[in-house]
Amino acid sequence: MAFHDDLLTQAGELIHKNEPKSPQADLRRAVSTAYYALFPLLISETTLNWGRDSSRDAFGRIFEHALMRKASQRLLHSRLFPFVGEDPKLVQDLKTVAQAFVQLQDKRHIADYHNGIRWTPVESLSEVTTARKAFQIWASIRNEDIAQEYLVSLLIKPRD
Repeated sequence: MAFHDDLLTQAGELIHKNEPKSPQADLRRAVSTAYYALFPLLISETTLNWGRDSSRDAFGRIFEHALMRKASQRLLHSRLFPFVGEDPKLVQDLKTVAQAFVQLQDKRHIADYHNGIRWTPVESLSEVTTARKAFQIWASIRNEDIAQEYLVSLLIKPRD
């Protein structure tokens, strides 16, 4: 099993391991881990396109959270990415993955840094479910040209 798959599994396990009285640390860590599952999934998928196996780990280190977020946000705007002639279902699936990345990053920041906010098991599970859905969708679209173009966009600093 790949590291990102292990992280996704761990996120779900954290929610349930001390039920019905799950501590905040487990609920918060589950949300954070859900994001940190999707982040390396997208990196891994991008680096698979790199021709040299021996360089993939080093290549994967150049990804930046903020840049990946901006790329995902841009993809959600029809004006910037009209996807003319593309299958609308495929476009929506890709947008769901991009939206999940943005949402999970936001929720991770809340879980990791806003200690005044209490998480419920239902709220934490909702974020883990978002990550699971993104994983499932990604598996179905990963070989599509627009999905591969999205991966490339995660590395490119936009010229504003």
